[in-house]
Amino acid sequence: MQLKMPFTTLSTVVSIAPDAADTPLAVDIDAMASAEVRWNGSLIGRNGIPGADRSSEVAGLYTASIPIPPRLVRPGDNHVTIILSAHHLWFSVRQPIHRLVIGPPRDAEAYTLRHYLPTVATLVVPACALLLLGALLFLGQIGRTVLPVMTILALIVVQGLIEISKIAVPYTYPEHLARLTVLTGLTAVVGLLLVVLTCRVFLPLWTWAVSGGAAVAMAVACLLSPGLDRQAVAVFVVALLAVAAGAAPGTMRRDPRAGTLLIAAVSLAIWAYRTGPDFLDTVYYVTAAGAAIALGLAALLRPAKTNDAPVAVTEPSITLRDGARHHIMLPSQITFLKAEDDYCTLYLADGREIMVTMTLKAALALMPAGFIRIHRSYAINVRHLSGTQPGPGGRVAKLHSGTTLPIGRSYAADLRVLVIG
Repeated sequence: MQLKMPFTTLSTVVSIAPDAADTPLAVDIDAMASAEVRWNGSLIGRNGIPGADRSSEVAGLYTASIPIPPRLVRPGDNHVTIILSAHHLWFSVRQPIHRLVIGPPRDAEAYTLRHYLPTVATLVVPACALLLLGALLFLGQIGRTVLPVMTILALIVVQGLIEISKIAVPYTYPEHLARLTVLTGLTAVVGLLLVVLTCRVFLPLWTWAVSGGAAVAMAVACLLSPGLDRQAVAVFVVALLAVAAGAAPGTMRRDPRAGTLLIAAVSLAIWAYRTGPDFLDTVYYVTAAGAAIALGLAALLRPAKTNDAPVAVTEPSITLRDGARHHIMLPSQITFLKAEDDYCTLYLADGREIMVTMTLKAALALMPAGFIRIHRSYAINVRHLSGTQPGPGGRVAKLHSGTTLPIGRSYAADLRVLVIG
């Protein structure tokens, strides 16, 4: 129900059996509002102080339990009146009252701890994965290509810490609203990053189009879903469906990773939709972390089907720098290069991705004949070129691995000359 301005008054009658008149009772409230409770006309407690406007209202806690004095409880009918005000909400909330119960007193701290124990348990997975990847990166055992996965894991850990902070922090209702808003926003960011990772592996040319469509769908889902908890679930469901859409083209190329990801994403989307907000406390953190790690591995282990002739053993190797590390490789192993600001990522035929601390132009200067720039952000090894074809924004180069890359207009003539001869 929506709260009225300046006050909302709720009244009810509670019937107490004669043999239950001595049972301890309380009014438990979980609401985005300050509250004042009267029992049989007598004031028994306040959560904050309801007021006619923002200046006169003192914001109460989101979760409160107001005990009912036994002397006021009488057998038969008891009249209860609850006055609510919510002038500290900074946007309209469709379900401001989450729980309002009259019954035996609830131990709020024990209830909160029990509620968030599954979250604490599942948060161990992304936290341990983040620490492990960070240690391996620090020791130089893995490259910077793992940074997108680590970013997602870090966001998941931050999100989980904000989630379980309610165990120790008694939030007022405007603070609780801010907390839920941040959690929903982080869910959207994590979901979008998973979509981007999926598209980079299976649908690189459509990454921003699919991600933009997912962002619009998330906004629509938020508008249609009541309550911030349900909005967060809806956002993650949309992200999972977008991940499935991004993996679908890979299934057409009979890529087993794409088929597995598509089935898992759709199954989890259905599970999340059917479970509702409880999904966020039980499965979300493991699901999001697992998806990020799986996509990182899929990018690292991308299979390459090439039709190259065997490389002669006498082929000279090249050395490329990655900070203090040096990578020695054969040029024929490189399928294409991608500019990343002042860095450059090399995509190898065995599926590895290596980021080096030099620009695309500097890296190309070390390559032998057969490497050509086809776009301001891409260069290819023509030995891995299958052909060219129309794409969403012009012609694209298709590699033997199935990867397609855009061809810039100013580079098309050079590519044609090199390929035709």
